[in-house]
Amino acid sequence: MVFQSVKTLFSKVANAIVLCVFFASPGVSKTTVSDARLGTHPGLTRLVLDVDQIVPYKIFTLSAPYRVVVDFPALKWSVAKKDRRRGAGVVSSYRYGLFQAGISRLVIDVKEPVAIARHKFLPINSLGKHRFLIDLKIITKQAYRASKKSFQSPGWVKPIDPTVVRRGAPPSAEIPKPKPRQTRNRMRVIMLDPGHGGPDPGAIGVGGLREKVVTMRAAKEVRRLLKSTGRYRVFLTRNKDTYVPLRRRYQLAEKVRAELFISIHADSHKNRRIRGASVYTLSEKSSDREAAALAARENRSDVIAGVDLSRQSDTVASILIGLRQRQTMNESAIFGEVLIDELARDIRVLRNTHRFAGFAVLKSPDTPSVLMELGYLSSVGDERMFRTKGFYKKLAKSIYRSVERYFQRKTALNRS
Repeated sequence: MVFQSVKTLFSKVANAIVLCVFFASPGVSKTTVSDARLGTHPGLTRLVLDVDQIVPYKIFTLSAPYRVVVDFPALKWSVAKKDRRRGAGVVSSYRYGLFQAGISRLVIDVKEPVAIARHKFLPINSLGKHRFLIDLKIITKQAYRASKKSFQSPGWVKPIDPTVVRRGAPPSAEIPKPKPRQTRNRMRVIMLDPGHGGPDPGAIGVGGLREKVVTMRAAKEVRRLLKSTGRYRVFLTRNKDTYVPLRRRYQLAEKVRAELFISIHADSHKNRRIRGASVYTLSEKSSDREAAALAARENRSDVIAGVDLSRQSDTVASILIGLRQRQTMNESAIFGEVLIDELARDIRVLRNTHRFAGFAVLKSPDTPSVLMELGYLSSVGDERMFRTKGFYKKLAKSIYRSVERYFQRKTALNRS
């Protein structure tokens, strides 16, 4: 009996060491998730992932709205049957993607408060696959408040919180320090923000095209053209399919002392006949109901990606706009008008093109910022357009001309 206990303990320790090594070793290839499926059992809803090897993980639950979040080391998702993401039991939907460098995230939306009834890797099956299993059990709100909300496997290494930007921290490796602004013929600094990413796909087109793919493709083409002139230093808030919290996005722009912040999106609308681009700038009072609704959807990105906002200050949700930010808002509106004018020369735009709303991602007090919607993925025509190289080249030229006009104006005002 004692020998068996020692043997079991040794096995657990060895397993933990293997998991730690796997998690920490950059040379190990990504684990592949080949299938994901939901099922219901008496009193339980079960989600199972087929993976080719065991990895460490962490699970936590969130409320307002209720979600279950599972973090893994970076995974390769090769799930062919996408229709299996539809809900079952207490699960309304689920999504996954790269949350930050080295961390993949699975976010499970649930209709009611749940407890984690069971979580484990099952023994390898006849197909040579390991299976990660998580069972969810419906509980009352009162029981949820008293329940354990975090679980982790042996070998889990706590990742750095991506929502925290420490005072005095150096810029990330992707963002070198900008040159001093005093230089006479200095290069202008621009931050492009491809919306959504990772476990937050954004809008999904009628043909399956995802907003996060469209925004990245657009941002890279705009960056290519602007950098080719030799007059601009251009950065992206994300360079791959990963999630960046809203606050972090505009803080990255402030960190490199960007003179313009352009957030790129592609919306969806219940009316599939609506097409065309639009531009939004910050205002605490929305220009119309549709602008307010769009801002509300975009501001939920952190929730969609499974970010815990319970310990965040209310800076993003409600900001006191001082004189400094009012000046920034005025500059944002000026660039917005120029951008609309240039977009209309090359691509379809909406009638009521320049709108105002309380977008969290635009709330930098120092950097003039706009959010542009390239069109509507709910439109067959717009989605077809987003799949063509020609659209992105036209878009890049429009934004380039807008940027040129904006900075020419600033230079002329500084000389006067």
